Amino acid sequence: MKELYLNEISPIIGGVLVQGEGNPLIKNVVTKPSKIGPNTLLIDLYTKSKIDSTLFRKSTPVIVVTEKPKDFSRFGDGITIIKVDDIDDTYWRFIDYYRSLFSIPIIGITGTAGKTTAKEMLKHILEKRYTVQATYKSFNGGQRSHRYLLGINENTGAAVIEMGVDYPGDILDYLKYFRPNIRMILNIDVYHLVGCKTPERYLKAKSEILHDLDPVNGTLILNGDDPNIKKIDVSKFSNIIQYFGLSEGCHLRAENVTSDSKGIRFTLHHQNQTYPVFVPGSGKHNVYNALAAIAAASSAGVEIKEACEDLATFNHMIEHLEFKNGMGGATIIDDTWNVTPISMTSALQVLNEISGSKRKIALLGFMPQLGDGDYAQQEYAKMGSRAFDAKLDLLIVVGDQAKKIGSRAIELGMDPSNVFFSNDGNEISQILQPYLNQDSTILLKLPHRVMIQDSFKELKSKIIES
Repeated sequence: MKELYLNEISPIIGGVLVQGEGNPLIKNVVTKPSKIGPNTLLIDLYTKSKIDSTLFRKSTPVIVVTEKPKDFSRFGDGITIIKVDDIDDTYWRFIDYYRSLFSIPIIGITGTAGKTTAKEMLKHILEKRYTVQATYKSFNGGQRSHRYLLGINENTGAAVIEMGVDYPGDILDYLKYFRPNIRMILNIDVYHLVGCKTPERYLKAKSEILHDLDPVNGTLILNGDDPNIKKIDVSKFSNIIQYFGLSEGCHLRAENVTSDSKGIRFTLHHQNQTYPVFVPGSGKHNVYNALAAIAAASSAGVEIKEACEDLATFNHMIEHLEFKNGMGGATIIDDTWNVTPISMTSALQVLNEISGSKRKIALLGFMPQLGDGDYAQQEYAKMGSRAFDAKLDLLIVVGDQAKKIGSRAIELGMDPSNVFFSNDGNEISQILQPYLNQDSTILLKLPHRVMIQDSFKELKSKIIES
């Protein structure tokens, strides 16, 4: 974080000085007593947390802002204590102040699928020019936002923030921390129904990204081909919108999309100019991810031509349609980073496109954030239709919640003898053994919580060459 002196933030914090003197330097700000070290400001949000007196005595100087100064006054004279009446209000005033110290481009990205890939593509482009602060992998939300914001300092040239939605109001929390001046919606499908309950509430939760966006000086980057994004009223922001997609009317439009074993190629049209683009990876969805990253990079000051050229050296992400050598010469597509209806559809499309005359096998798993209500079953049925349309030779459904995938594929005419239901990696390994040869392409589209189970770790070791 940017180092601050107590005198700089005292007017922001307010309160009454109970103990201590001087003007200590602050090198870190935490909200839990267990996280303190020397030159730390503790904003005591978690007053019920266990307090280690030894840690406090070792960590001086420490500044404590709290509603309960008696909890800390016994820890020695090296602690500065400030009493406030409302610790939550104090915390958010500090956050607002810290964010105001930086006038750099901050890009907030949301979407049902592809957020992490688009974020990493954008980060890759920006890092050629700036020191970039970004959320790590797909670990975001809650108090993680605190550390990502404080990771911005005087050397940071741009920040890229992935904003997920589990519940309504989640994006509003991100906005309170980061106040992104460039905001992006990649896509909106049906997901996170555990917290949002209905597709309509989920759509509304995603649209929270528009809250307090400056309609003159902000930037709004939208997927111009996404039917659900089109349901959001963005008329207030018409002058700051950049649409990306494959359809006419998009500000950044891709055409002549082709792919091979090395990656995807397309021609980008922007303001009567054309640019060749190559992106490592597979799938039409990565065209959208690339377009979104280029649009955001351009808004952050990077020339379009340079952004396109930079994407050619992007490292394709692990467990995102990652091609691996399987036992016996089989091709394994590992797409187990996350599972949503839209990403499962994309994965099946890639399987269909690259298999050619080879046998097509898919392991399709349950989607944890869909829940088990009527809307979830509708989505699983749709995935069964997608599996049938992909003309799979073998379908293995993992997770009782997802059985509708298999039953719907059978209803549509898939041979029941080629559809299996299993929750055990060892059993699935036995099913796959006859197909581990050069004539097979096998898609793994299972959730992370399944893949970390012992039997599924063993499954991967049995079907993928080390």
